Amino acid sequence: MHALKMTWHVHCFTCAACKIPIRNRAFYMEEGAPYCERDYEKMFGTKCRGCDFKIDAGDRFLEALGFSWHDTCFVCAICQINLEGKTFYSKKDKPLCKSHAFSHV
Repeated sequence: MHALKMTWHVHCFTCAACKIPIRNRAFYMEEGAPYCERDYEKMFGTKCRGCDFKIDAGDRFLEALGFSWHDTCFVCAICQINLEGKTFYSKKDKPLCKSHAFSHV
């Protein structure tokens, strides 16, 4: 097979993490090494703090409170109002709108 401008035995072109042959499946490069999709996502993928699903290329997302969030997942932990582009507060790494940040709920 041909990959990375080289010719490989099919059983020699393997994922740098699990060592399983990649064969004709998609692979991703990180620091010059090939990874199967599963290991790449596990090791280098970004997950949304709100829904725990991966953030794909082209997804709208934001960085807040030290985490990545889909734009639709960045909501007040109590009332679920979307906080993208709005003033928000944090309690125990959870985003809160102004009214819930200062209430005793």
